[in-house]
Amino acid sequence: MRPQKSKLLLENYFTTELNCKANTSFDFKKGSSLSLDDLTVESNILGGKTKEDGWQVTLKVFHQSTEKSNSPYSFLIEIVGFFKVDPSYSASKADWLVKTNASSVLYSVARESLRQVMRDGPWMPVLLPTVSFYTDEMKAEIKKTSQKK
Repeated sequence: MRPQKSKLLLENYFTTELNCKANTSFDFKKGSSLSLDDLTVESNILGGKTKEDGWQVTLKVFHQSTEKSNSPYSFLIEIVGFFKVDPSYSASKADWLVKTNASSVLYSVARESLRQVMRDGPWMPVLLPTVSFYTDEMKAEIKKTSQKK
């Protein structure tokens, strides 16, 4: 399969906050599994009022290790990304494109950034679970928008 150029263009991104702390009570004999329920993931989207506007997406991923989760690390990362939507893309679908794909791009950056930091820690790095920002609420919103046409 040959990839095609995305209609979502990442112009720049940077990390505004990064904190990773090793859990001294982590029991490596028990192992660890980090699930989506163990994470707080927030995506805040600004912009896109006109077709020419850019979008600013701020993604925050947080995890506080607990005895139950037996996670080797607690962490917080916040990443800000700046995106543009290709002018040829439908303006009515641009919001959906940004909400799903821009957040996914930044989540991948967060996953790799945290993994790099954890490599220097005392425990094996944690791999953040795969997520989708295409939610049931978004599906309903798209369906409602397409029925208006």
